[in-house]
Amino acid sequence: MLKKILFLLMLPTLAAGASGTAPAKAWWQKPGLGIQYQIEQRPGWAWNRDFVKYNQAMSDEKGKLKFDGPFAKVSQFVALSQKVGADYHLMELKWHDGICYFNTKLTDWKTAEDYGGEFAKLSKEAGIPFMYYYSTIFDHNPQFDSIQPNRRSTVSLIGTVPGNVYTDYLAGQFQEIMDQYHPDGLWLDWYTPDKSTWFTIKYLRQHYPNAVITFNSSNTFPDSYKKLDYTSSEAHGLNQVKLNFKSLTEFVTSLSGNAWKLANDNRRNFDQPWELISPAGQNWQIIALRPDLNTLARMSAVVMANGGKSLIGVATELSGQVMPDHQKQVELIGEWYQPRKNLFTEAESLKYQDDRPPGVSGYSKDFGAVAAKLGNDPLLHLINFTGAQTPITLKFSGEFWQGAKKVYLEPSHRQLSFQNSQIALSREQVDPIDTIVRFEK
Repeated sequence: MLKKILFLLMLPTLAAGASGTAPAKAWWQKPGLGIQYQIEQRPGWAWNRDFVKYNQAMSDEKGKLKFDGPFAKVSQFVALSQKVGADYHLMELKWHDGICYFNTKLTDWKTAEDYGGEFAKLSKEAGIPFMYYYSTIFDHNPQFDSIQPNRRSTVSLIGTVPGNVYTDYLAGQFQEIMDQYHPDGLWLDWYTPDKSTWFTIKYLRQHYPNAVITFNSSNTFPDSYKKLDYTSSEAHGLNQVKLNFKSLTEFVTSLSGNAWKLANDNRRNFDQPWELISPAGQNWQIIALRPDLNTLARMSAVVMANGGKSLIGVATELSGQVMPDHQKQVELIGEWYQPRKNLFTEAESLKYQDDRPPGVSGYSKDFGAVAAKLGNDPLLHLINFTGAQTPITLKFSGEFWQGAKKVYLEPSHRQLSFQNSQIALSREQVDPIDTIVRFEK
């Protein structure tokens, strides 16, 4: 009788695994490469701008929005995502300035063009999963001046104000967005333990349960892990360890300057899908590219090898065109990523205690190793922190690395010699971004 009960309890598991494969994961449950198109920059731009002066500059003599950009060249956005091979992408629909880039009846603080609708149409035609960025934490739309806690500063927590004026506005706009455009989900900025955050989650779960939702900074709030479909936060550097106190912007940037540590911590601590977003420029304020253009690709490799999604934030010019340097940067990432895509999106990250996979040695501090699994085949990612190209002899021990029939260098699929539990990589075989070795079992 006991055996019969146990068998019946196992039936769902047996049925799911009858074909020998797990159910297919949705795009948001897997590692992948995303692009976020950001349209908040203007001449003299500063993240923490004076919004009293800004709103005056954007208004006509009657106080109505006198919109003169930034515009949005949405067709270029979607074409770039296709060229790069992005697994998903986002467009800013409402940044902290409160200007709405979509068809809304709830405010006049909006663009004449329905950019949100165009992004939805073209994304669907291209077959790219799409989300919208929407700021719930700050909103400097002048129609909320009477309840704005700090009219001048970007950092003005409008969601903490008593009453329902702002949450009613959120509800109305969420309904407009979801019913008009049917996006795959919303990417919300930021997660804070305040009324607007709790309201947003409750409203979307109740009215749009199939919408994927995440919040920026939610990786740092354990209470968010079970509330969101996946969690997110920022990574601005590869493995920077020193704090920079030169300015508030540089200090905040340096706090998120170690993608290597952040990604490894996420792999160890998270059971749910997660993401790190990185600016194409050095940070959101400094739009100039990093001196080494491979740095951002290494950051993406670190994140995706550890099982996360790597979202790249690209800035646009006032005309709406993606900044040429940022386009160049993501195109370089696309050239690197597309031949390796399945080695990330179809792989599974492994949990181990520190940031060194067990049983692997022989590499210097110029590299970081990440272990994953593609089907039954172990993968070793050797992230090249400095771009060093020098011969390496890797040594392996433990059951995970043993029993391989053949060993390949990917994505070239070149067979490697695996004798005495060692692999010798020549200088030419060491990739400047991420050397990937697959153990075929």
